[in-house]
Amino acid sequence: MSKIFLKVFSFMILAILFTGCAPKKLPEMVWPLPPDQPKIKFDKSFNGAKSFYSASISIVDILIGEETLASFSKPNGIHADREGRIIVTDTGFGIVMVFDPKAKAPVMLEAGGRSPFAKPVGITTDAQGNIYISDTASDRVYVFDRGGSFVKGFGLKGEFKQPAGLATDPSGKRLYVVDTHKHQVVGLDLDSGNVIMTIGKRGREEGEFNYPSHITVDPRGNIYVVDTMNGRVQVFDQSGRFIRSFGKLGDGPGMFARPKGIALDSEGHVYVVDSAFNNVQIFDAEGQILLGFGGFGEGRGQQILPAGLAIDPDDKIYVVDQWNARVNVYEYMGEKYKERKGKK
Repeated sequence: MSKIFLKVFSFMILAILFTGCAPKKLPEMVWPLPPDQPKIKFDKSFNGAKSFYSASISIVDILIGEETLASFSKPNGIHADREGRIIVTDTGFGIVMVFDPKAKAPVMLEAGGRSPFAKPVGITTDAQGNIYISDTASDRVYVFDRGGSFVKGFGLKGEFKQPAGLATDPSGKRLYVVDTHKHQVVGLDLDSGNVIMTIGKRGREEGEFNYPSHITVDPRGNIYVVDTMNGRVQVFDQSGRFIRSFGKLGDGPGMFARPKGIALDSEGHVYVVDSAFNNVQIFDAEGQILLGFGGFGEGRGQQILPAGLAIDPDDKIYVVDQWNARVNVYEYMGEKYKERKGKK
């Protein structure tokens, strides 16, 4: 029996199964549970190109092998830009993939025809769509243009010691780099790459860090830094002046064991991943705990050792589930969610 016959036969069987049996609708997962008003809803998961672009990949493509992009190995960082692109770093494969919902397949960032990364972690973009990737193995930050072409690198002279989290400011003039092993945040001029400012040193006092990891910036330019081993988030203004901190080491609501990814939604709520608790906690602008969602496991709405976190312009929440090699997608059921539902 030929391979072609086997593929066609398999396709026929799958076609019968898919057309003859409607998939069972899974129950909706929300947080908090009824009777409280739900605020967060689990949407879906994707573990690579095949599941991300499932609507545009046919069964024939899968069987014949024309779709060559596979699943993640060890995803780590994630970023959602203003154009709707989702960018994921994979430290297992040493690659970075750009998922554009308008395309049919992701783009892999390359330089000289291959991936330049050893251990890519942090990701951000600027107003022009340029992409910035930190590599904790080479101690560099790589810059690509909107189309995915390599432009330049920062840290070529050994300025960084395990750069991790990245963020750009609203003015489009600064790139903030979390330098984990130097226990500080470095502000670079986006054009020249020159150091404009540094924040912090190792310690436990205000404005000091103990292995910081992730970072985000709000619309006013305030800087939120995940101070991982101190179990807190510290907030600074544009000049690097300490404003406040929230969280502490512990196992209760509003406390952290191993905080990682951080992001803000359109209403100013602060989301923080905890890779030890395997959940995400939501805080108000002043750092008061509002809600936690997710949990340990391999099922829907669960994760093991989550890391990166991103929120897109529509308030969809992307959580990197490292152990399960996937990205879990949730939705904040706020004003934007209500507007979308009202239009349907």
